[in-house]
Formats: sequence, structure tokens, C-alpha cells
Amino acid sequence: MAAPSRIRWYPPLDSVKGRETELVLEAPILMGDLLKRFCHEDAGLQRFIPTGMEGGDVASFMVLQGEKLLRPSDVIQPGADLDILSAIDGG
Repeated sequence: MAAPSRIRWYPPLDSVKGRETELVLEAPILMGDLLKRFCHEDAGLQRFIPTGMEGGDVASFMVLQGEKLLRPSDVIQPGADLDILSAIDGG
């Protein structure tokens, strides 16, 4: 059943997506597929993917559901709230 999911974006990703977005998921989706979908829908996210990984590698993003760090193979249910961070940070 479709349900809205709240996505919180953290710096520097929020410079592209804003602080928070809402997405209605019609069905469960793999976390990796959801990230690929975001990258295809918003080319601005591509700049956060390291050179050579543009073919769909999502390792440059960390996704949390509550306190759980999700893997690309984890299933996201409709209505889930997620936090998305850049896994590559200078410093």
C-alpha cells in the first residue's frame, strides 16, 4: 500500500535536495534502487558520486532508518523515514 516517506538530507546533499523531501512509495524497494532513482531524477546528486562510479554505485551515500545503517540490499517499506548523508567527507 502506498504511503509517504520523509527523507532528510544532510550537508552537503541538502544543497541539492533541500533539508527534507517527501516521497510516496507505491511498494517496497531496495535501498540501492531508491538511491539510484534519486540520482537519475536529480542530476545534481551525481557530483557526489566519485569519478569512475557513475554507473550506479551508491557507496558514496549512507542511509539510516532510525539508528540502523542500511545496506543497498535492504528493503525500504512505504512510509519509512530515512536520513541520507554523504559517505565521502573531506577533512
